[in-house]
Amino acid sequence: MNQRNDQRSNRYRRLDDHEVRNKMELLSDQLQIQQLELEESRNRYADLYDHAPVGYLTVDQTGNILSINLTGAALLRKARPFLIGKPFTSCFLDIDHQAFHHYLQEVFNSSGNATIDLKIGDTQDPLSFIRLESTVTHDKNMCRMMMSDISQLRKMINLNRDLLNENRQLMKGLFRVQEKERRILARELHDELGQWLTAIRAESEVIFNYAEQDSAIYTSAQTIKGCTEKMHQVIRTMLHRLRPPLLDTLGLPDALSELKKQWSSRHAQITLELKLEGKLAALDEQYNITIFRLIQEGLNNIYKHSEATWTQISLSRETIENSADDFLLLKIEDNGKGYDTNQQFTGLGLVGMRERVIALDGRMTVRSTPNEGTEINIRLPIKI
Repeated sequence: MNQRNDQRSNRYRRLDDHEVRNKMELLSDQLQIQQLELEESRNRYADLYDHAPVGYLTVDQTGNILSINLTGAALLRKARPFLIGKPFTSCFLDIDHQAFHHYLQEVFNSSGNATIDLKIGDTQDPLSFIRLESTVTHDKNMCRMMMSDISQLRKMINLNRDLLNENRQLMKGLFRVQEKERRILARELHDELGQWLTAIRAESEVIFNYAEQDSAIYTSAQTIKGCTEKMHQVIRTMLHRLRPPLLDTLGLPDALSELKKQWSSRHAQITLELKLEGKLAALDEQYNITIFRLIQEGLNNIYKHSEATWTQISLSRETIENSADDFLLLKIEDNGKGYDTNQQFTGLGLVGMRERVIALDGRMTVRSTPNEGTEINIRLPIKI
């Protein structure tokens, strides 16, 4: 009986050992598969890390390189083993050491990302500017950096800046030529055409005085006299639009007061208010004519497009202590129908105003909402 029980127990033990062995083999196979997958994943990560389109590196608090990918080493133009343990700044002949170490200190003292653009070579070199984007690790012992070559980007930015400056100088020249032509045309209208109209008017007065009142000659003389007076009025208006006389003789405030008077007489349906503050009488000619033309164009836009019943022009001079510049602040506002500033317009009024502002290194903003009027704010720096 006992022998039979022992046999049965041995048979069960052999079955248990067989099951355990099968499970162990299965677990071993699964572990090998996971190890292979882990190795493959690690290799993929290493490939992605080493051959990423940007450089990745880690540095310690003193700026020594602890690790770097192949792309980063290629950017630094050195073999990776040579770079490990070396100061980051030693990789460049032309780099602002103080700016880099100040940036590194900022990175270790903050918990977020920090970015800096560094000049590392002559602008003619293929690699002349790099951008670093860094974040510190949780233990604060090192920081991870992403390094990218922005040399071409900086060259394009500098090129665009140079083109913008050239365009501004060109616009200044164009406006200068335009105002010169207007001044010449105004002088010729006044000196030439004005004299001939004066002569015609004088001759008509002679005929008017000697002709009989009920004669056709008397009637014609009256007609000629009326026509010459109207022509004088038209020429005066043209002269003021071409070159306001008070702008050259008495300065900007009086010229603007005269502009308000003439504009209000032609557009009586729109109430025009003019507010002037600060020292505006001794400005240079370029500021005088620019402000005058901006207000002229602003009023023209209001009459043509706004359907306003009220408008206000505010001009002031702002003085800032310890600054090399004063500022002219111009606001043109109305209570008209307004418009959607995101909508594209084919008119050139605001475009011309903006070009004049940009030519003097100024800033112009437009605020408008349908049915709530329009406000134009202009800020021009004055070199003092």
